[in-house]
Amino acid sequence: MVCNTAVFYDVENLIGIFHAKSGKTLQLDEIHRRILALDVVQGISVQRAYADWMLQVNRNLRSYVLQIGIEPVQIFNTNQNDKVKNAADVSLIIDAVELLARHPQIDNYVIASGDGIFAFLAKKLHEHGKRVIGCGFDRNTNIIFKNACDIFIPLENTDAALTAVVKNLNKGTILQTPPPVPEPPPAEKPAPAAPVPHPAASTPPTPPAAVTEIKIPSKLPKNKFSEVLVQSNISIWKNARDFPGSLHTMKRMVNVLFDGTPPDTDLEISVFKAYVDHYLPNFRMGQYGFKRFGEFMQFLLTASPYCLIETGGTVLRIIRRETTRKETVMDDIATLLFTLSDGRTTRSLFDIEDGVAFNFDLKAKPQEPESVKTAEPVPQESARMFIKNTFTRLSEAGKLTASEVRRLTTAEYSQATLGVKVPVFKELRSRAHLREQRTENGKVVYWKEEFKFNKKSYLIFKEWTERQHRAKFEEWLKKVDK
Repeated sequence: MVCNTAVFYDVENLIGIFHAKSGKTLQLDEIHRRILALDVVQGISVQRAYADWMLQVNRNLRSYVLQIGIEPVQIFNTNQNDKVKNAADVSLIIDAVELLARHPQIDNYVIASGDGIFAFLAKKLHEHGKRVIGCGFDRNTNIIFKNACDIFIPLENTDAALTAVVKNLNKGTILQTPPPVPEPPPAEKPAPAAPVPHPAASTPPTPPAAVTEIKIPSKLPKNKFSEVLVQSNISIWKNARDFPGSLHTMKRMVNVLFDGTPPDTDLEISVFKAYVDHYLPNFRMGQYGFKRFGEFMQFLLTASPYCLIETGGTVLRIIRRETTRKETVMDDIATLLFTLSDGRTTRSLFDIEDGVAFNFDLKAKPQEPESVKTAEPVPQESARMFIKNTFTRLSEAGKLTASEVRRLTTAEYSQATLGVKVPVFKELRSRAHLREQRTENGKVVYWKEEFKFNKKSYLIFKEWTERQHRAKFEEWLKKVDK
């Protein structure tokens, strides 16, 4: 996995605002999970948290620091009368700039803070072509810093997901019923006793509700959704080869999480992914053609009572379809069709009863009369897979001329024709290390597979995107694929 992200936590800023707003403990693991949910984040290479870790208020976070793999950076109180002003901010900025020079392959810089001083760091990172992701409390974040970020994650929207029950934090449990409220002290003069009712008319006293503990596994976020899910007794599904069974399990999870909740309840897909990783530990969506969890959730919820909405730029949430505005809803997959074992068809997984076997087609098309001539269908696979498969076909068929291959080995032609800043083709040298040959400007940008054209072997550029490259590639393909 390519780790293209660095995360810097300004703990003093975050914990001060969070404690003032809620009086409870900040959970770094929830912030970490929200960062990983972004589509642009492929993996975290470096993450550091800046604070005076000798203070008791910061010691409570040390368990999260160890679990997530954060490197704690100690900020000492070097002034006898007061702390050095902005010591954590200055240390964070120095580390970020140093990382920028030493590791050019890191594309994303996440700054978890609300201080305006980081707007200057964001501008410097932009000069080097890096993406800046801010993470903080929306109302307490400096507006200049927020506007300088490419993506901003507002922490207020996490609701209970960012809040731990402090009393049970170390035990990993949440009480199902709240502790009893202490009775007020008796008055100095007791009130006269009420008359005793007739035994036949009396109502037997209701026994007090038993306080039970719901043990939430450590891998799950400690919030209201986890409690509901654990109570449902859904079994862990380990049969990764049974894709319909896996989908049925996830369908039950969605229904359980939204059953009995307020109409406007929403759930971030990053939290739901944590549930999928726990209840379906062997499930790999990549085996079925899905590269991003957001794409898979779009498939799972197509034509269902639930849908995905986009908030905060790139944060995806699950919500009841009937309670959201149409302009915020992500489109369903129009070509999806499920076929049941008895021949019936439906567009929604949620219309299929549990345990019923089915197949699905992501490219299903409505039947058209033979007399109607349809246009050539647009490829449904991602731009990257479409281009890779096309180059494989051109290689096997020997369609590219020697002069065209030679032009593709130059950066000028690749930029002008296909919008790629490096040579699309790189001739493979047998004695050189493969990873070094796949690397350009400190980043692996070529596929590891070998493509042969005119008896020579080449590596081919792999970082194709739908928006920047597909149209240019298809225009180029029409000229060479004759």
